[in-house]
Amino acid sequence: MQEKAKKKADYTNSAVKLCNPDQVRDLTVEKRRLENLVAACQEELKADEAYLQLQDHERALGEIAGKIKKAIDDFGSFQDIEAGVYALKYKRISKVYHVDPFKEHYAKYATAVVEETINAKALEGIIKGGLIEEADLKMHKVITEDVGYAYYVR
Repeated sequence: MQEKAKKKADYTNSAVKLCNPDQVRDLTVEKRRLENLVAACQEELKADEAYLQLQDHERALGEIAGKIKKAIDDFGSFQDIEAGVYALKYKRISKVYHVDPFKEHYAKYATAVVEETINAKALEGIIKGGLIEEADLKMHKVITEDVGYAYYVR
């Protein structure tokens, strides 16, 4: 029986400036080459020369990781889903709930939702139940989004 191939990740919806620039792709190719050299050296670690090479390659891997992050910032994120190669900056969005505008615009739900801060789980239930639209909450600044960024290079 043949095992089902694991689906490769697609970061189209979360990557920042995803445009697959050649500059970033070339750096990911170099990163893979260096990773293969590191793996080969680890096999030959018994000899001192191989260990020295391993240290050089690991140092080079650290340098290429920094270059990839800079290239992503300069040129854009890169992904090759088929090959499983990713070098991207993606955003992490956290919702921030604000009590005062919620009380002002949705007073009849305040007792169910507001404690010291908004009970996000209860509010999500009200949104899912269709009683309030998330877009309205954002418009009234009850919900704002905190955006952070992270790098993922594989």
